[in-house]
Amino acid sequence: MIENIYKRRSVRTFKKTALKKKDLNTILQILKDTEPKEGPFKQRVKFFIIEDTFTTEEEKLKIGTYGFIKNPQGFIGGKIENTFENLIDFGYLFEEIILKLTDINIGTVWLGGTFKRKQFSHLIEKDEFIPAISPIGYINDKQSLRERLIRKKAKANQRKPFKELFFDQSTKMPLDKKHILSHLLELVQVAPSASNKQPWRITVDDQGVHFFLHRTKNYATILPYDIQALDIGIAIKHFEIGLIEEKIPFQMIQYNPPIIFNEDDYIISFRLERTTK
Repeated sequence: MIENIYKRRSVRTFKKTALKKKDLNTILQILKDTEPKEGPFKQRVKFFIIEDTFTTEEEKLKIGTYGFIKNPQGFIGGKIENTFENLIDFGYLFEEIILKLTDINIGTVWLGGTFKRKQFSHLIEKDEFIPAISPIGYINDKQSLRERLIRKKAKANQRKPFKELFFDQSTKMPLDKKHILSHLLELVQVAPSASNKQPWRITVDDQGVHFFLHRTKNYATILPYDIQALDIGIAIKHFEIGLIEEKIPFQMIQYNPPIIFNEDDYIISFRLERTTK
């Protein structure tokens, strides 16, 4: 899965090729296997797929992506109650699906603010909410002009420096990049986030690794939900994948570690059974 973290990229231009039956069945199985799983806050997500049943480009646009996506061959998404903890768990679980689709060379892109939710109203029941969807299809290596402009605007290939994201809890200084966990924290550094804001801050001490949400002021206030909660869920998933593949035993817990920056919201901690020094 670590390889898929580095391999994955946001795809907005797909080939005009219908999904093969084998690949479609694999996607359905991935959704089915993920649905019983719980996120860090013990919440589950009901996942769905919309297969390509459209006949014209105009009908495809009715799915509600404002024309940002070219040639989608279907869409996947999920439904939850619109609460902060549910949103974190959605980000955590949906990213697992995205990475598994990356493994079978299915293109995806997180869409949280650029799709028309009313077009999906027939899929939800009372108190259900769709935080994000992703188009699916085979990747067209030739990006459209619009896709290139979107990536440039979002600075999709740029990440905040290590020293701006990760801190030593005891000294309240940026974490030494030679720290034993640095290579795992880099999995968080490359995680996708809405508009590439990267709103996670992580501190490390003898008790473990602590995740905080560093909100972007006045960002996405018109959206009907906290989109940056999805981002922190994605970050948590990336770090967990690193621990699992490195065979480092851990527990995800909540307690009250010291807060370095008052504007950050504490989310969750990883207590590691190996030393963090």
